[in-house]
Amino acid sequence: RAVTRGTMGASGSQDANARGVIMLGCVAYSESVCTIWEGMRQYFAAAGVSVDFVLFSSYDRQVEALVRGQIDVAWNGPLAHARIKKRTGGKSLSLGMRDCDRDFTSLLLVRKDVAGLKGLTDLAGKKVATGSYDSPQAYILPLQAVATAGGTALLAQMHVVRFDRDIGKHGDTAAGELEVMQALSKGEVDAGFVSEVMWNRALATGQVNGRGQSKLEALKVLPVFDHCQFDAMPSFSSAKAEAFQVALAKMTMTDPFQANVMRDEGIRSKWETPREEGYVAMMEALASEAAQPFPPPLDTPDAHRFASLDVRVVEGYSATSFARACM
Repeated sequence: RAVTRGTMGASGSQDANARGVIMLGCVAYSESVCTIWEGMRQYFAAAGVSVDFVLFSSYDRQVEALVRGQIDVAWNGPLAHARIKKRTGGKSLSLGMRDCDRDFTSLLLVRKDVAGLKGLTDLAGKKVATGSYDSPQAYILPLQAVATAGGTALLAQMHVVRFDRDIGKHGDTAAGELEVMQALSKGEVDAGFVSEVMWNRALATGQVNGRGQSKLEALKVLPVFDHCQFDAMPSFSSAKAEAFQVALAKMTMTDPFQANVMRDEGIRSKWETPREEGYVAMMEALASEAAQPFPPPLDTPDAHRFASLDVRVVEGYSATSFARACM
């Protein structure tokens, strides 16, 4: 079966609606995405809900497709979810999330041989590595936590080394986080931000704290936040929204086919109902961002909040090489 890739034509969702189909957008962060959502499409069909999907190369383009009515539902990460909320004045519909999306945690990693690094307020004057500028867990929210802890004055004393990998995927491939841990292990930076998920994987596979590497310690960055969410526009059919949510809630680990699809999507036991409290920090981080298509980075080499900003753009496509950062 051929799966449409990229954006749809302006009439895509309207044509689908005429046939009663819910068009869902998801970002192609990995080669597994097509397998997962073909499984989801088959599940919805068996549950009596007609759903089809279209893949996007970036969350920014997916957000625009949702706003323009080219798709009905978007499977969004936290940055895209917050931007949809801003674009709709808070009126967009949240339809559901995975259990693993709740209470997501970012970590401050510090080198044990650097004295006095015990928390966010100790980062003044330090060289700090981050993931890509659009990564919620490895850039946007950790830096928001720094600002909350020490204000703009603390940010202005940090020397940031940012690894821009797979821009547009909003940190889903975690490639930038792997660069952060490599830089720390080589002793090139003093501290860095990654998700707890990627830190645990690195520990389990021996990528960090090995022989000849700088020894690292992980400190939690609060507050925790929520990750992915199904978004729809306020005009989305209430009947379709209800059918989508009811079918989603009935998906179960007791059915072998459904369990395989759910595990592939990173679900531990079930889909959860939507909630908004886990996105408060992200909304605060975007307070000064204009509600416009394709927003620019919060920080650029010519205009940033830090003592210095070293942007390292690592070429190459890595989205099929690493499992999703939020699974």
